This record gives sequence, structure tokens and C-alpha cells, in this order.
Amino acid sequence: MNSRILRTILLFSLCVTAVSAAQAASTVQGRIYLKDGRVIECGEKDRIELPKHAQDVKLLRRAFYKDKSKEIYRYEEIDSIVCWHAAAPEHPHKFIPAAAAGWLWVYFETPHICVGVFAQKGYGVDSNGGIEVLVKYRSLSRSRTAYYLRKTGEAEFYDAGSASRRGKDRFRESVAAYVSDDPELAEQILQSKASDRSRTILMLEAYRPAVH
Repeated sequence: MNSRILRTILLFSLCVTAVSAAQAASTVQGRIYLKDGRVIECGEKDRIELPKHAQDVKLLRRAFYKDKSKEIYRYEEIDSIVCWHAAAPEHPHKFIPAAAAGWLWVYFETPHICVGVFAQKGYGVDSNGGIEVLVKYRSLSRSRTAYYLRKTGEAEFYDAGSASRRGKDRFRESVAAYVSDDPELAEQILQSKASDRSRTILMLEAYRPAVH
């Protein structure tokens, strides 16, 4: 596992909304990459509001000044966002729109597969560079978080299931079936017995589809 993926994983946490709101920024610096090839740069005094669901993206020019202005970029025209906390530019994070879900944080990607995390309550970036996937717990329910998988060359993401539940056989079987074109990895996933779903998902970094 390369150091960048490991660093990103170590910074990933599922947090109760009330705690996260006080600790993680919902406005960040970064770049917006549009499908037409344009790149919208965020200046030192500008901020991007982290989107959730299938929201359009709001860029605030001179965000902390009286003469601030707002630019809106439509969800449908955005390819991706690369962003970071102003205090930790060395820890960038990538977000991409997925038709099946909305905005996904890219947990990791390799030349063969992309793994994203969906959070119904949205995302935050801490001053140490860490990503926070915001969740809210109630007595009878919790907000949805889920892993989404997409092989290189595929157009749509595969919903692999909740990111916050324990990793039972059914989850491992679902992930293994998705990467059945790498029989060795699929078998390793089935035999792993990992109770933490993130451990199963991290095994996908080794995904190498068979060449026919």
C-alpha cells in the first residue's frame, strides 16, 4: 500500500455530526475540474463549500470580506474537485459526482479501481488535513454512509453497502463477486473473515483484473 493511500486512510473517521461541526471545516481551498476541460482555481482568500448529495458547488470569492461574491458550478458540469484545508495543503482530498448517489469522497484509487465513500450528512476537512465523513446517530436510525466501487472503464459506480456496519459474510461475498475477474483476490476476500468492512475494502487496492 503506498504512503499516500495509507495516510488518507489513517485520516478517515466516521464522526457524530455535533462533534464534527465544531472540529472540521466545511469550506476549503482547492480546484474545480469541469468536464469541458476548464479548471477553476481557488485563490488564497477564496473558499469552496463542500457539497453533499447532488448539490451544485458554491465558490466564494474573498469569502471573509464584505465584498465577497459567489460563483455556482452545476453538479452536471463538474468532473471532480480536489481540495484541502487552508492549514494543511499537503493533504488534498478528491470528490467526484456519481449518478447513483451524489458526491463521493475518493477513499482511494488505483489504475484499476476507484473506491468512494458516500455520506448523507456530508463531509468536513480538519485542520490536520484529515477527512471527516459526517454522520448523525439517533435512537432508532443513523444517517447513511456507503462504499461505492467503480472499475476503470466503467461508467457507473457499484453500491457495495454501508460503511459503518460490521463486515459479515454477505458483505464480503458482494465485494468478492464484484471483483470476480481477479479470482485470486476474490478468494482472499471470501477467506479473510475481516469484521471491519474497511479492511475488506482496502483489499481492493490489490485488484488486478485478468486479461482475456
